[in-house]
Amino acid sequence: MTGEMWKLLCSLDLQTTTEKVEQGIALDHAQHSLLREVADAKFYHLMRKIQTDTALEENRRQQAEQQACTRVAHLMQTSCLALRRLELDADDQRLAREALESHQVFIKACLRRSLGSFDRSA
Repeated sequence: MTGEMWKLLCSLDLQTTTEKVEQGIALDHAQHSLLREVADAKFYHLMRKIQTDTALEENRRQQAEQQACTRVAHLMQTSCLALRRLELDADDQRLAREALESHQVFIKACLRRSLGSFDRSA
């Protein structure tokens, strides 16, 4: 991705899309893809800035962390697809939804906790 594309993606205001996610509204494919691209662009932008200030090993660790975040999102999507293919009855679909949403809340809680400690360390 070019520097200009990063700047463009990082400058996008995704408040409406973020509000949809917070309200539990499913995004369409285009919104989901744009959200992923913006998240990646912002993370890569941060990594490029940090690369000028830190050692190569630290950058590799951060790349691994970003890849882990992407992997978690991918695994959640894969789980949903696998569950949908099982053609569960209504009760089992409800249980599956509750389980996935519980994991989503847990991930969000972990992120907020981590960001809180990150903000206090600054």
